[in-house]
Amino acid sequence: MTLAALALAAAPALAAAQERANDNSSAPQTSAPSPTATGDGAPAAEIETFQPTPFESRLFQDPDKITQTEGEDIYRALCAGCHMPDAKGAVGAGMYPALAGNENLIVGDYPVSVIVNGLHGMPPFRHVLDDQQILAVVGYLQGTLEDSEVFPATLETVQAAREAAGPLPE
Repeated sequence: MTLAALALAAAPALAAAQERANDNSSAPQTSAPSPTATGDGAPAAEIETFQPTPFESRLFQDPDKITQTEGEDIYRALCAGCHMPDAKGAVGAGMYPALAGNENLIVGDYPVSVIVNGLHGMPPFRHVLDDQQILAVVGYLQGTLEDSEVFPATLETVQAAREAAGPLPE
């Protein structure tokens, strides 16, 4: 369920609760069944507030930049949410390709281009990663290609991709 759908579903119950809180009368209060109740009338599970781990708390110390410098840490900060922590990809609200063992990563130029420019539903990350961070995450991903000879990305490759990409749209 999307955040917007969840908010729409919860709105009637929240409005009723606010109305009860503001009503000082002693008349008994009745309310409609909670929209979060299950079909059989049982209450749905409580929604828990997200509590980030210490690692997650450090991810976005600067909201304009990612502060991690190691490839695995950068992957965990930016990529794992869609491509999964094990880098095996996912299918659900979209299709997120597997990166672990992905032969498209053999030549470092390709993942550099994807990171700098984005691809299909993936946004570009050139505004949050510097050149060394891009090289680090590409190197980390190429490390999943255990039985393949890889051709690492270079600083020149990253700089050329940035120049070709131009500025981000506003």
